[in-house]
Amino acid sequence: MKMIRITTIAALALVAGCARIRGSANGDSVTTTVSAPRAQALEIARTQLVHHGFTVTGAGSDVLVTSPKLVPNYLREVSTAKQSSQRWFLVVQGSDVRFFRGTRLRVSGYLLPAGAGQVSAVTNGRNLQQSAIPITEQNARLFREVQAAANWIISEANRKK
Repeated sequence: MKMIRITTIAALALVAGCARIRGSANGDSVTTTVSAPRAQALEIARTQLVHHGFTVTGAGSDVLVTSPKLVPNYLREVSTAKQSSQRWFLVVQGSDVRFFRGTRLRVSGYLLPAGAGQVSAVTNGRNLQQSAIPITEQNARLFREVQAAANWIISEANRKK
């Protein structure tokens, strides 16, 4: 009897996990599993990002990176502040799901540090070491845009079944 109960609970958990349509936010990214193979899932991601105005490059067989875009005024937390030249970009990572068919997709966004890629970031002929800043739920407006991008990809991947 105990084995049947454990099997039933495991089966319900598996069905509930597969029934999820939208990705789940992890604080700094959106992660989901789609039924498409990795190459097809990343191609769907590329197509959706290009369709929505991003320029996409590959950074390996399982990573897509968009070219940095200016953060629009309506996505800045303090939109009344002086217009900045801060830029942001998206990273989509795909990995095979173990023991099951499909692809786990992780969509995350990053802000470039202020002044990155400008003359002010160069000192004595050397670039300053700067790291991209992850877009988290703390930056609610921009994180909603990361979630929207993930949902474009997830919706299309689920539609392609």
